[in-house]
Amino acid sequence: MLKLNETGRLKHFKNLLGQNNHYLITILIGLEGVRLRKVSKDESFNVKWNPKSIEDSVTRSRRFARNAGLSWAIDSIDSYLGFLKKDPFSFPKDIQDKLSERSIYCRLKTITDFCKYSTNLSLAIVHLGIQWRNNLIHYHADNELEAKYRNFIEKSINAPDVSNRFCSLDLKDLLSHFDKKESPKFKEVASIIQSIHDVITELDKILVNSIDLKKYCLKLGKMNDNTNAIRNILASNPSKKMKKFKQFLLNNDFIEVESEVSKGLLSDCDLEEILTIIASKRI
Repeated sequence: MLKLNETGRLKHFKNLLGQNNHYLITILIGLEGVRLRKVSKDESFNVKWNPKSIEDSVTRSRRFARNAGLSWAIDSIDSYLGFLKKDPFSFPKDIQDKLSERSIYCRLKTITDFCKYSTNLSLAIVHLGIQWRNNLIHYHADNELEAKYRNFIEKSINAPDVSNRFCSLDLKDLLSHFDKKESPKFKEVASIIQSIHDVITELDKILVNSIDLKKYCLKLGKMNDNTNAIRNILASNPSKKMKKFKQFLLNNDFIEVESEVSKGLLSDCDLEEILTIIASKRI
């Protein structure tokens, strides 16, 4: 039996979000070099740059970098949620309609409710990040954090594991900076990014069960139709064809499991049916 281990959209999400902290740190290190006059514009960099005050320019650039890091992180949620509207995901009609809404907040709330995902500190911080980004990006926005998420953060202020888990994050300062519509500090952006990663990764484990596995395999086959992988499988001897197809799926987020329950799993009969359809569409 084969089981889908992750949705296939998680890799795209991780590619968008995975190195954000590293990129932000690199930018901030570079700006510190500018502030200390250890870094200057090289002659090969053909742009005009002559700030009246290097210190002021560095301060504003740091703020811009942190705001941009937050915005990119929230957009990575938007990207992941956008995939849920498409095949091979299969949701009830009311959920599909809600996933078509524009608001990231509403779509995330829809999917966490659907998955029965319990409110935790990471989810509360993610929702704070969404509203913070909206207030920074949209000039006239005055978004507030939903009471249940604010309450969860406030109740966690003295929790012993918060500092170690989120790089010495001060939750009281986090709420204060959000309320004052200030730019987030680096550790606040980093903590929001970590929380987004944690929440989406956990949701993905649940959302695997909302995928039509046969449609998923057919889509994989179509995506790889012109590659050597599919051609080699279909051109193989009948005795090797199934083994090669299984290996193809194992290379694309499936894992092999032993189970007597077939729900949510692909049997050899299912694989033969899928392979037959893939072959017929290439004739």
